[in-house]
Amino acid sequence: MKKKISLVDHTQLSDYEKNSIFRLLLTSFSAKFASLRLTSKEKLDILLYLEQKYSTQEKALVDYLVKDGEEVIGILTVSDKIVAPKNLNYPFELSKRYGLFTILKYVILLTSLEYQAHEKERYIENIAVHEQYQKQGIAKALITAAQSEVENGDRLSLIVSAKNQQALRLYLKCGFSIVKKKRNFILGLLANEPNWIFMEWSR
Repeated sequence: MKKKISLVDHTQLSDYEKNSIFRLLLTSFSAKFASLRLTSKEKLDILLYLEQKYSTQEKALVDYLVKDGEEVIGILTVSDKIVAPKNLNYPFELSKRYGLFTILKYVILLTSLEYQAHEKERYIENIAVHEQYQKQGIAKALITAAQSEVENGDRLSLIVSAKNQQALRLYLKCGFSIVKKKRNFILGLLANEPNWIFMEWSR
């Protein structure tokens, strides 16, 4: 993997970088959003809107980015424990535009994917590599970069779909261990992925 990994505070991302990241995430996790009958542009608009106005929590987020020119082709986001809660207001503006039921499903899906990190824990919120750049060692390099920032005694955690055997093999190769397996009824209903695996790595 010859491309450089940049470490960026989430609050310092440019609007173009945020758009590029969300486009990559929507493409990479398209199966999770398949039940939402929206165009890619509509899904992107909703994600950006929710990111800006309706984040349920204040987290310390760090993004590891790999770019080709200005376009983000690889992303790994790590969160620390919650700093302070944010008031959650239902996005009625989006409901007027896309329909109450559609936005309700969107909010429930994103909420179900949330995880609250604990003390001495850093959680990998997402990792994605553009399909044209896969199998070039980018995902492994992103994980290694995140591991290098973990202090002694701390741990790095993630949750992966039990169906994603390719990702599971990668995490095991990177030293992660399976802690537990669990079922999530809501994600099974909305994303057709009920079985999930919680994994950890520690220095």
